[in-house]
Amino acid sequence: MALPGVRPDRYPPIMFGSYNPLQRISLTLVTDRLVIVGTVMSRIKRLADLLNDPEAGHLVVIDATFTEVGSRRVVAEAAAAQVQLGDVLFVHANTPTDPGSEMHTSKQSVRACLLVTPFTIEGEIHLAYESELRVALAALQEVYIPVTNARYWSYTVAESPNFVDLLMVNRARAHIAIDAGVEWKTESPGAVQGAGQRDRSSSPW
Repeated sequence: MALPGVRPDRYPPIMFGSYNPLQRISLTLVTDRLVIVGTVMSRIKRLADLLNDPEAGHLVVIDATFTEVGSRRVVAEAAAAQVQLGDVLFVHANTPTDPGSEMHTSKQSVRACLLVTPFTIEGEIHLAYESELRVALAALQEVYIPVTNARYWSYTVAESPNFVDLLMVNRARAHIAIDAGVEWKTESPGAVQGAGQRDRSSSPW
């Protein structure tokens, strides 16, 4: 429910969360030592909004299973558990995700490698249109950044490659490497085609 004459994206998503029905979100949360699988109850639809809520220092996960990275030995099971988001390396949904289901801002996708010890992640990150790639990369501010068409693995701890549609990565724990040959666009196709036309094919991130 938007306010008359006001674009919904002018307000933090948390302001509109109370209008949505409570939903169950099955998630996998990975730290450097643990893989946590369980369910989060939330009225916020987008995983990016849920993790980047400035008031969310943790998530309460129900029916949670804690396993060791690598061995996948179960170390704990809980009806409910509080998981500290600052310790989490990355998060993904356990069901297929449509990364483009909601449009927020126009950005371009760039193939990147993220080094998140002990994991390596390959996929597409989404950057604003800027005069240079380095400027756009410096402008990343979200606590958790989306990586689409992602693959993550760690041969160090015997974690085989996993493929997910959308991986939310803790930016403070990630070193982001972009190949020198990447094609960089300073303006969105919509801006080039004509002022005032919104590019619906761009990333929603």
